[in-house]
Formats: sequence, C-alpha cells, structure tokens
Amino acid sequence: MKVMTYNVHSCKDINKKNSLNRIAELIRQEKPAVVGLNEIESFSPRTWMVNQPKRLAMSRDMLYIYGPTLRLGPLGFFGNAILSRYPICKTANFRLPGNREPRCCLKADLRIAGGNVTVFSTHLGLNRQERAEQIAELADIVSKEKNPVILMGDFNCGTDQMQLLYKTLTDTGQLFGSGSTYPSSGPVDRIDYILVSPECKCKNVYLPVSDASDHLPVIAELEI
Repeated sequence: MKVMTYNVHSCKDINKKNSLNRIAELIRQEKPAVVGLNEIESFSPRTWMVNQPKRLAMSRDMLYIYGPTLRLGPLGFFGNAILSRYPICKTANFRLPGNREPRCCLKADLRIAGGNVTVFSTHLGLNRQERAEQIAELADIVSKEKNPVILMGDFNCGTDQMQLLYKTLTDTGQLFGSGSTYPSSGPVDRIDYILVSPECKCKNVYLPVSDASDHLPVIAELEI
C-alpha cells in the first residue's frame, strides 16, 4: 500500500498560482492508494469555487471524504481530506483542543484485503502549547483503535514534540531518513509525517520533488 500525505496550500504554489492540475498529475504519477491532504478547500471564493477534494479524487478514480475545519465565504470550507482506492466504511471528523485557528483530525476506516485499516489526516496548530494538547488528544484517539492505524499530516513541529505519539506509533520517516518538507523551495524543516501502528511494516519512504505547494509531499510504502 502506497500512502501519501501532502499539505497542498489551497492548491496554490509558492507564487500563489493555481496548482490543482499539477497536484492531480503528481497523484496520477505516484499512484498512491491512500492520500491525506491538508489545507484543501471546497467552494471557496479564493479558489474559484472548485471542490478541490473531489477534483483530485476524480483524477485517480478514488473515493474521498472531506473534513472542514473553518468556513470560507457563504459556501466554502478549508480543512483536511482523505482520498482512497479502498472502500470507505466509516468516517469521523474530530475537533482538536485549542482556542486559536480551529484544528481537526479526519478519520476513515478503509476496507482492505483481510480486514480494515484506520487512517487519520490532521493539521496541527502553530502554537507549541496548543500542539502539545492536540498531540495528547491524538494519542488518546489512536490508543482506542483496534484496527491497524496510519496517522499522517502536517504536525507543524519537529520530532521533539512527537514523543507521546512515538510510544505507540512508528515514525516512518525516521526509518528511512526522511528529509525536510518545508518550504518546498528550499526545505529546512521536517513537519510532515506518516506514523503507523506495529501491524504496518514500512518498506520505503521518499519525498517527490514538486513546486505545486509550499510543502513537499511524503510517500510511504507499507505492508499491512
């Protein structure tokens, strides 16, 4: 199973040009079975009223769910999404702690050969104390899962704040020396992660080069 996490920056590149088609082409080229997307919009005036999750899912003939975190205009939303080649059995969108910009974690139970896997896509806050509370909430949510777990997204922090999650999940990037993911024009910070439970064996991790967002995507190849 190839899994991708990508903060798509509202499908705008670092020059604020529309990059939706470039992101769709990247998904077609890499052929991930599951994609977690952050900073993605639907029916927003600032992104031309496009349903971005649907458009990207259609580019790969995938199913999708959308988890809004905040409203943009009368019809628009900004949030997280999960695209899947597998059937989506159950979903939820959890509000995470914090009093600043709303942050959420989107959950999807996917039916794969031999059972189910639970996938989470999240985007944490910019404040350190707020992130600590959000990471503690994620650790609690994950601890209650009985399925194999994949937790991915933009955590906006280095590995020093990830230790609580490392008690139960493996950071796939640490296994293969994943490089920095932000900013895409000259990465210096590793803030985008794919974490997995012990049932998931990671075979490889890599970062495709792309200028379609201000982040680089992260891809992990897993066996479950």
